[in-house]
Amino acid sequence: MKRKMAIVLSAVMALTMGMTAMAAPSPSIQKETVQQVVVSSSIGTTGAAQATSAVSEKSAVLPGTTFTTASGQVVDAAAVAIVTSPATAEQAQTAAASLAAAIASADVKVMNFTGLAAMSLTDASGNLNIVNNMTIGLATASGEAVAQNGSISAAFALSDILGGATLAEGETVQALYQRADGTWVAVPVVIANGAIAIALPAFGGAVNVTFIVAKGAPMSAIPAAAATSPRT
Repeated sequence: MKRKMAIVLSAVMALTMGMTAMAAPSPSIQKETVQQVVVSSSIGTTGAAQATSAVSEKSAVLPGTTFTTASGQVVDAAAVAIVTSPATAEQAQTAAASLAAAIASADVKVMNFTGLAAMSLTDASGNLNIVNNMTIGLATASGEAVAQNGSISAAFALSDILGGATLAEGETVQALYQRADGTWVAVPVVIANGAIAIALPAFGGAVNVTFIVAKGAPMSAIPAAAATSPRT
């Protein structure tokens, strides 16, 4: 699994060489009517917070990325841990309601930061299908919060993200996180050999990341168009 995660991390980091930290509303998000909002019953039932070095077989850091503690101290990537905390069922429901409202808004308040020319946010049945939800943040060994200016990537076992769900033909997994202003950003996702990796642009505090099942083909490599993301 370590080798599989290294492969998807390498692919997703190739994209971030051309990423910027800002995104704008994108017409490449398909305007869809959500039939139902489905939140996996497995969310909030198991798991505990996990801390992994930002420089490990499960994570990667874009060259040039800087890390700063809440007190203003610049720290090396090797001194930073990526902390993932599973959401509660209540947090997942709140995120689901917010994302559904963003999709339904007149201007679709979701940013496409993936390089895909057209993106669907519903599954094969037309549902907003949320299979996982977690908080991802950065911290020092002493627990002090860390902000990053650049991009980090994290890899997971695909089965852990799906939580017992399965992908139908023509479906994939997409990850999105919510910004402080309430808008959502779809981030790059690579799936290969049973592993999944996501790339997160600069953030100042822990972010809520939602994983959904969506129509589309799983990406095992990043499209060249991603170098111009976010698409507008």
